[in-house]
Amino acid sequence: MKNIEINSVSISSISHATEDEDKVLEAIAYFLPENIDEENLEVETINSEGCFGNPIFIHKITIDKSKMAKKVFNHIMQLMKSNGKNITKLKKDIDLRIEKSKIYLRFDKQRAYLKECKLVDGDDIIRIIINFKIYVPKNKEQKVKELMLKELEK
Repeated sequence: MKNIEINSVSISSISHATEDEDKVLEAIAYFLPENIDEENLEVETINSEGCFGNPIFIHKITIDKSKMAKKVFNHIMQLMKSNGKNITKLKKDIDLRIEKSKIYLRFDKQRAYLKECKLVDGDDIIRIIINFKIYVPKNKEQKVKELMLKELEK
């Protein structure tokens, strides 16, 4: 199979006023490989306001250098494979997570802080968007599905 090419990876989460912001950042960092070159990361924090006027911070890391994005993708795949339930869950609802050449993954933020990888559909999450380089004009969703399933079966 051809080598999987990745355009970018985006990792984001929300830190509420009641949460320790450092712990949220640590949970996000769990999805980055240890030897990542920080110069290739675009880190952004947006100050916002919750429903009841509480301050919230939206943390986002974007990796859009192809080689580094591939490294992050491989790391995330290894984390997902460490818990067989992730693969079962993803296979069950993969069509709901794909849009054009992107796959949207949501992980339990509390578990990530504890160095565990758990794919969820809840609200208190770390959201990861993987944008694949796909050169076919039609059926990009099908190609992403094939690439992800083959990667998870390795």
